[in-house]
Amino acid sequence: MQVNTLTVNSGRLPLALHDYGGDGPTVLFLHGFLDGGKSFEDVALPAREFCRPLCLDWRGHGDSARVVDGSYHQFDHFKDLLAVMDEISPDCMVAHSLGGTVALMLAAAAPELFKKWLLIDALGGYAADAETQMEQFVSVVEHQRQPQKGFRDFESRAAAESRVKQNNPGLSNAGAERIVRHYLEQLENGMWRVKLDPRLRGPNPIRYTEEHWQAMARRVKCKTTVIAPEHGYMHRHPHGRERFECLADGKWVSVPGVGHHVHAEVPEVVVSELRELLE
Repeated sequence: MQVNTLTVNSGRLPLALHDYGGDGPTVLFLHGFLDGGKSFEDVALPAREFCRPLCLDWRGHGDSARVVDGSYHQFDHFKDLLAVMDEISPDCMVAHSLGGTVALMLAAAAPELFKKWLLIDALGGYAADAETQMEQFVSVVEHQRQPQKGFRDFESRAAAESRVKQNNPGLSNAGAERIVRHYLEQLENGMWRVKLDPRLRGPNPIRYTEEHWQAMARRVKCKTTVIAPEHGYMHRHPHGRERFECLADGKWVSVPGVGHHVHAEVPEVVVSELRELLE
């Protein structure tokens, strides 16, 4: 189907917002790191029956602009998200991985912007104590001094799907296809290139303490559904359930036999939970 791509955040850095149409509440979809908004396509298409899915590409990802003299840190995404939320005022949000981490930061700072949301294997990033944070700064220094490498090109879509599966053990063929479907562009020489800024690579310079993450979760006031796949981040995180218990109104949904990319592996689960959340 034809998807209408809008431009938002023009005052900061133009971002692509893929509008799948449909009637009902507006739902903003936020993807994870090195992914793209259209990886939600097999959720967005059936969800059009009961809502209007809008799938954002973060800066440097997909069809969104790339920075010239700036960065791709979580706080950059935080400010982008604030501008987008003010611009479109969504009724609900679906956020995966990085998207959920950035959304949690903003929900803690401006809880009035959030009415309902569904988090896919995300409730904040990995925590760090003071010593670990200093080592993170050291990693940033080392990264900045090294020649920056781009992402590899692929001879075919199948080769890209194979690479995605290598990077995500346990990911099904269908899941890999959904992730790769829209994040490649074909070059004049016939090769395929990922639609990602190479400068997205590198360590996250700031990692918060567990106390910080739980304080953020306690400030969230809206109705929240957390989808926790059996082989994903939330189940193996040492404080995942503790963060969840900090939420004012949370629902925990375990999904057996599935890894981190729930929306690509079992999109019907996300559709079902979103429908219930909106009802």
